[in-house]
Amino acid sequence: MSTSPLHEHHRIAPVPPPHEQAGDVSRRAMLAGTVASTAAAAVGPISGSAYAQGADPMQDMMKFLVLSGALTGIQIAKLAPEFQADPKKPGILNADPGVDPINVKNDYFKWINASDGATFGKLLQIASDNSDSAPDIINAVNASDDTKFLARSIVLLWYLGSWYEPKDLQKNSAPGARALLDSQVLSAKAYTQGLVWQIAQAHPMGYSNLQFGYWSREPNDLNDPGDRSNLGLITQTIP
Repeated sequence: MSTSPLHEHHRIAPVPPPHEQAGDVSRRAMLAGTVASTAAAAVGPISGSAYAQGADPMQDMMKFLVLSGALTGIQIAKLAPEFQADPKKPGILNADPGVDPINVKNDYFKWINASDGATFGKLLQIASDNSDSAPDIINAVNASDDTKFLARSIVLLWYLGSWYEPKDLQKNSAPGARALLDSQVLSAKAYTQGLVWQIAQAHPMGYSNLQFGYWSREPNDLNDPGDRSNLGLITQTIP
């Protein structure tokens, strides 16, 4: 999408003239090097910030899943179907998030990180520090506005597959505020994978992986711990 902060332009570098290929340093090359050095310095990491260079989905995905499980109330095994605990390394953060066929969690991770990497880093640190307690994660998240409203955006992203800007959610949280908020559907994948459809045991318009005639049967009660068909969708524990 053209409005995505993940959208990048890739250009092929021009081939230098023969005298530059032979090792000569031209004025143009010197200027190009100066501009590149200045740009690198301008976007360099902020001193003292653990996540100054942005979170890494390869290293921080379990923190994101722990955070998401606490915020949404959905088991990690449902957010990441190929999630595997590591018996040799105790602790949820040492588990393997896995790579499932849809892998929408990676899309969400990258989008959030590109939207507000600094605050996302704070949320990941909160999840890391409180990985065995969902209530403690929620309490820490709600301690400041920046983490609280980004967390709300993350919840809406998981449930609806749409991105709501944290600043808009904050404005609309004021007493008496009832504005219709703009949102952006991340992708066709995100549209079909919203948790709201799984919980409602329904499907979005134009897409369904449910058996024909499903509407003729009573839906399962997702709050019934005795119903094995729920697969632990609703939970207040980690994982």
